[in-house]
Amino acid sequence: MTIQEDLTQSESPQTDLTKVAALHQKRTLAFVNHFLTINVQFLNNFMRNCEQKLMQFERKLEKVNAAMVLLESKLSSIPELDIPKQTNTSNVTETESTESQNETELQEQNLERKLEDQAPAEMKTKPEYDKFVKMVQVGVPLQAVKLKVSLEGLDPEILEQLIK
Repeated sequence: MTIQEDLTQSESPQTDLTKVAALHQKRTLAFVNHFLTINVQFLNNFMRNCEQKLMQFERKLEKVNAAMVLLESKLSSIPELDIPKQTNTSNVTETESTESQNETELQEQNLERKLEDQAPAEMKTKPEYDKFVKMVQVGVPLQAVKLKVSLEGLDPEILEQLIK
């Protein structure tokens, strides 16, 4: 008898299942136990790897936070800036910043055109932006200053216009 004939006979409704030999319970139990053991080991290893990566990410985040605190303390030591401390800091990833940078460049160009046409004399004197202009003049990166401006509820586009 060939394999195909055997398969067609086992699939036919004429087969009496009461005459088919039962599976060995011990063997079935061994297969199930082996399957469960392998899956539990896999899940434990996966969980351990995820936990290690999460801990590494947390350490990196703590280092970034510590660097941010140091930078803010250095900035606050400059008497001309007089920057209020923020308790909530915004974390921006590199990919988000590059994407938003491209969008903001286009928006900046459009806003510059509008602002130049509207009121160039008004733009030169904005006291709430003075400390941010000084930050840029001292050497703080423009994107960091823009983030600080937006955290205080001001428009970073106006800051860009004031600097130019």
